[in-house]
Amino acid sequence: MPKILIVDDDADFRGVSRLSLEAAGFDISEAADADEGYRKVQSEKPDLVILDVLMPSEYEGFELARRIRTELGLRELPILMLTAVHDVKQPPFRFVPDETYLPVDAFIDKPAPPEVLIRKIREMLSLHREEPKEPL
Repeated sequence: MPKILIVDDDADFRGVSRLSLEAAGFDISEAADADEGYRKVQSEKPDLVILDVLMPSEYEGFELARRIRTELGLRELPILMLTAVHDVKQPPFRFVPDETYLPVDAFIDKPAPPEVLIRKIREMLSLHREEPKEPL
């Protein structure tokens, strides 16, 4: 069962996400801020990390993504940025994954329906199954 770490300062969001993802067969761990998330990435070795951008300090998720890649050297760990930064901050541009400035693998705007999140996680972990063309 793949282990997913959710790093988000919104306890309600973490709880709702946990329920959906556990129902889909994932083992879930949570962190309320970047420092806790950093420690859990080190100790728990998740298969994928879901990061919020706006946590106690602005753009904290971006910094955590860089720390995971550079300080921990985990360049192959899938990181999904799941955030409402585009709605809350309304920047004049859209954030997208970038190896240098935003070293994540995917970016999804909140709120994302559970089926969209689950599909993206399975895709990132290469866990999607091909549907049979004929009934078995």
